[in-house]
Amino acid sequence: MNAKIVHTQTEDNVTLAGALFSTTANAPSNVSALLFFHGDGGNFYSPLYLKMGEMLSQQGITFLSANRRGHDTISSTGNPDVKGGYAFESVAQSPLDIQAWINFLANKGHRAIAVGGHSGGAVRAIYAQSTSQFSNVKALIPVSPGEYNHEEIIELHGKEFKEAFSLAELSIAKGNPEHLLQPGLPWGSTWTATSFVDCFNKDDRYQVSHHAMTIQIPTLFIFGELETKTGDKQELPVCGLARRTIEEKIGSYSPHLSLKIIESANHGYTGKETDLYDTIHGFLKSV
Repeated sequence: MNAKIVHTQTEDNVTLAGALFSTTANAPSNVSALLFFHGDGGNFYSPLYLKMGEMLSQQGITFLSANRRGHDTISSTGNPDVKGGYAFESVAQSPLDIQAWINFLANKGHRAIAVGGHSGGAVRAIYAQSTSQFSNVKALIPVSPGEYNHEEIIELHGKEFKEAFSLAELSIAKGNPEHLLQPGLPWGSTWTATSFVDCFNKDDRYQVSHHAMTIQIPTLFIFGELETKTGDKQELPVCGLARRTIEEKIGSYSPHLSLKIIESANHGYTGKETDLYDTIHGFLKSV
């Protein structure tokens, strides 16, 4: 594996690690590098991302598998004033992390890059570009994001989600904002009360489809067939919701959006990794 462990520091002094796959081949498009973020509670060294780096770097694309401050469940940021790990992370912090990695790649000579992410990393890629409009970012590749819409999540999960959200609000009201919750939905993660209310706020501040509509660069959404198939044992309902919502926006609503479904793929693309990598490579060649 031709990866090198690298680090960067954000504007608020959070230290982040990543794996950089450099290439000596000619880039197949105007984009010379792909910056890619892991899912919620994950990290940069997941095999799914490292194998992606090996494949793309062989095709002439520098690949950076990068940590967010929300890597793992609870982690160190290197700054005693900033708590790390997904349990404490807010989507609103993602522009700080992405800007730091954009600067890192720019210092390596990459002035035109794509940004992608898997699951929660995809949500952050969309949100950060929508709110910050990074000039060096020429394309987006969100893979399997969920749709963060409060009322729609209630429709998907009903009473259980409403009770979890109310418990988080109550913990905050009682002066315990860092009370840890494991509600088991919309997916199986750990949140503080504050991060849960922030993530699924009633104002839908991180709604993927809303932010996608403001994007002015080529954007390919990728989903697995099984994670979005209603009733399938591997269904992840918020991803199905995101797929359906984005499909409605493509074309007349936004000429910049496109969508690809990977046949028979679950949320982790188990056994379908090559199909995922080939789809990403094909899109980058077209940018």
